[in-house]
Amino acid sequence: MAMKFRLLLSSVLLLSTMWTIGCGHYTCGTTFGNATCTPSGSGISTGGGGNTIGQTAFVYFMDDNSEEMALEGLNVANSQTFAPVPTFVSPVFPATGLGNNGGIAIVDKNFLYIPFQNSLLYGFSIDATTGALTAVPNSAYLLTGTGQTIAADPNGAVLFVGGSTGISTFTINANDGSLTAVATTPTVGLPTQITTDGMGKYVYALTGGTITAFTYTSSGVLGPVTGSPFLFTPGMAQLAGEATGKFLLGITPGAIDNHIYEFSIADGGGLTTFGSPVPTLASPVYLAVSPNGKFVYSFEQTFDGVTNVNEPMEGFAFSTGVLTALSTSPFTGLDANVGKFDQSGQYIFAIASVPNSSLAGEYAYAVDASGAVSSNLAHAGAVNAGYAVTDEP
Repeated sequence: MAMKFRLLLSSVLLLSTMWTIGCGHYTCGTTFGNATCTPSGSGISTGGGGNTIGQTAFVYFMDDNSEEMALEGLNVANSQTFAPVPTFVSPVFPATGLGNNGGIAIVDKNFLYIPFQNSLLYGFSIDATTGALTAVPNSAYLLTGTGQTIAADPNGAVLFVGGSTGISTFTINANDGSLTAVATTPTVGLPTQITTDGMGKYVYALTGGTITAFTYTSSGVLGPVTGSPFLFTPGMAQLAGEATGKFLLGITPGAIDNHIYEFSIADGGGLTTFGSPVPTLASPVYLAVSPNGKFVYSFEQTFDGVTNVNEPMEGFAFSTGVLTALSTSPFTGLDANVGKFDQSGQYIFAIASVPNSSLAGEYAYAVDASGAVSSNLAHAGAVNAGYAVTDEP
């Protein structure tokens, strides 16, 4: 039996798993600052979009070692390609010793926020044409503790940053993206991931082996949830909300566990297990839920005794908490370990195995109305495992 290697989903640990790919191994990977080369390689099939791509999206990466960001774009300026954006210039991070970042949150397609372990939180507005980033007023913001993980309210009103002092909340100015600090609420244990329910009523933090839950208001005030913190066996490594706000999905860390777990959300935010764990073909290391809540995708790995091996993605239809394997799943050849949707739900941007290479590439996988996933665009290289995706504002 193949041993499973679990990719831990703490933002800090994710970001320590780096693929810094430069020109040379293949025609191009993503470069920081101005990109000077072009992408090569392929997914399932080769070629561009064939003048069929109507969606424009930006994929932002942060390299903590160089303290710079990189940008890849889908169909920028109707290019019908997925490639590094050559005009992009990284923002300057004037502080030294930033440490690892705690992930990237994008709000309403217009604003990008990124916290760091040195207790600074940066905010940027996104240029709809070029993807360029401009600091929002009063950025950078001082956190009360380290910036380990970040999440945004689906209504675009509140930003949550988890760190050494608990969960810090900020309200978001919808006009210019500036933030107003509200409060920091202690948690029992360090938050390693934060997510919200799909309706924007409750926020959930993974704190060690427990799930700490809070209610929250549009003004960023957190309140208690009866029964929190919740302890489930096994503990979770990642939680994902879905559009109805009635369920959370989760996967576990550690030993071999070929299952997806589900929790129902009660009025008031309480959690209970829902049904039996759903079996998967290999060990899930990441979950992506479509924005419309109709589909769930599992990114899976095995361990061959030497390295962790990406396995084919699996897809499930999701309805009232029931996961049903898609007839087109598993997606043979789409061997990825992380994938994130754009807000339209038309694409999953995934870090996947590059054919005939030991390197990883960032791919734009098209998702059709039935949930089937396909690839016909060249990979654009992968800077690291921590990134965020947004549609063109």
